[in-house]
Amino acid sequence: MKDKIVDSLKIAQPIKVKIIEESDKIDWNIWFLFIAVLSLISAVLIPFAQKKYEESKSKYAFHLYVKKKIGIVFNLLTYDHFSYKQPKNADDLDDLSLTFDKVIYRFEEDYNKHKNTIHPLFAFGILLNFQNLLFTTKRIQYALNAIDLNNLDEKSLEFGDKLSKKEHTKLTAVFLLLEHYYTITTFHDKFDSLQSVKREIKDKQWIGLKVENSVLKNQNLILQDLAFIRENEISLEEILKINKLLIQELKSYFNFEKLEKKKRKNN
Repeated sequence: MKDKIVDSLKIAQPIKVKIIEESDKIDWNIWFLFIAVLSLISAVLIPFAQKKYEESKSKYAFHLYVKKKIGIVFNLLTYDHFSYKQPKNADDLDDLSLTFDKVIYRFEEDYNKHKNTIHPLFAFGILLNFQNLLFTTKRIQYALNAIDLNNLDEKSLEFGDKLSKKEHTKLTAVFLLLEHYYTITTFHDKFDSLQSVKREIKDKQWIGLKVENSVLKNQNLILQDLAFIRENEISLEEILKINKLLIQELKSYFNFEKLEKKKRKNN
């Protein structure tokens, strides 16, 4: 009996449990380090990305501001169409519709071909196209007079640190041409005395062209006007040259080729 009591009081041996450690145990130190690195990168990149976004938005707004200011001039030089009288034969002229850059190059071609002509219709075509070209130049002058170029220049200085060197160079070239365009074209426009194709003036502003019905019968008057242009050919060339330069610089600044590709793609 005594032995039974003793046996009952004996402490049972504890159950042995084998603990198996997993070989792929997570190293939380590495994860904490990874998260810390990500946080550091975010702290650096997010403000940088935000700054770049703000600069991009600011530059875009500035480009819109410039385009709005000189948009009329840009449209006149690149998009608007103008009537051009192309000599068809000895008795007739074709009425073409061309952008201003094409008007200039077509006029140069026709002028060099027919400037010594004695045929009144060909001579008249040169005179009419030239006066129309000068009238467009005058319209550009009026548009430039409505622009505060000093304000544009000040704005460009404000955004100088946000513009690339290439952008700043293009913009400077445009502003220089805009500033000199009026002076150069005014100085070289010595053709207001032409009689076969007259300028219509109202309130001291050139508003159009007028041609007398009988002008083609007055061959001497037409040839005299053509001779006057030849005598002042240097002025003619200077007017054409600065128009071509301005077209070139504006197209470059506004990425005209890219705009045209986008326009063709959408059509």
